[in-house]
Amino acid sequence: VRGSLRIEDARDAEVVVEAVFENLGVKRATFAELGRVASSGALLATNTSSLSVSAIAEAAAHPERVVGMHFMNPPTVMRLVEVVKGKASSEESVARAAALARSVGKTPVIVADRPGFVVNRLLIPLINEAARVLEEGVASAESIDTAMKLGANFPMGPLHLADLIGIDVV
Repeated sequence: VRGSLRIEDARDAEVVVEAVFENLGVKRATFAELGRVASSGALLATNTSSLSVSAIAEAAAHPERVVGMHFMNPPTVMRLVEVVKGKASSEESVARAAALARSVGKTPVIVADRPGFVVNRLLIPLINEAARVLEEGVASAESIDTAMKLGANFPMGPLHLADLIGIDVV
């Protein structure tokens, strides 16, 4: 595994996992360039947490080779990878992405290309509701987090998690 800021370095890669910021235009431009630079057998993966993998893949020369690989943050600690199958993603590409996730000690789940995928689709409404509960004065932030840790067996409360993720990202 090797990181690079130069798209030309993808020329000989078997797998490219893009991690540019969450902007559809930037991701589409990156995949258009990757489609020209990467070898014809390379798997191209986006690490988007919520953007349409299908829309990103449309910009690539071979959209069947494009999948989502949403590594949970922080990836050094979190074991899950959502492998997102776009409209054009081939079964082979999805299988390669899942195998790659397993090879680096992650657990892949195959998900459809829908807004928020699974984790964020469930998590963000929970965090937003926790913020509303706090705003309405139902309980303190500490009490909300404690209630979810002890009452729902969460490893941390939703407000603590929002702080960890970053309010700007949430």
